[in-house]
Amino acid sequence: MTSRKTTTHLKIGFGDCDPAQIVYYPNYFDWFDRGTHQLFEDAGMSLKTLEADLGVLTPIVDAQSRFLSPARWEDNIEIESEVTRWGSRSFTVTHRVSQSESGVAVAEGTEERVCVQRDPDGSGQIKSCEIPATVRAAFEND
Repeated sequence: MTSRKTTTHLKIGFGDCDPAQIVYYPNYFDWFDRGTHQLFEDAGMSLKTLEADLGVLTPIVDAQSRFLSPARWEDNIEIESEVTRWGSRSFTVTHRVSQSESGVAVAEGTEERVCVQRDPDGSGQIKSCEIPATVRAAFEND
């Protein structure tokens, strides 16, 4: 089975950069999150719908990145995102960032997410839950 992948295209803006006009590193984590949202939308299971229909949230419990080469103001980049591991209650999304034209690798990173539901007592507490079968099915029917 091939893994569902999504590619998000982005042109780096002035505000994405530090004074040297190199991407300010926290922006990669924002772009990884966007890639995850796009990946789930493309699978027909947006994270907003997941919460609204099933009461499931997917907070990040770990995020990591390696920076391989600089990306700069006005560069066009691609963020390729895919789920690379499914557990019973958690999953890992891997992201690869590259220059659109040359394909040069810029960064790679992961997000570890866990499925949770709010406690029905109204306290606002959350508890981990099984990944819904409908979510897995959305990714298997690629």
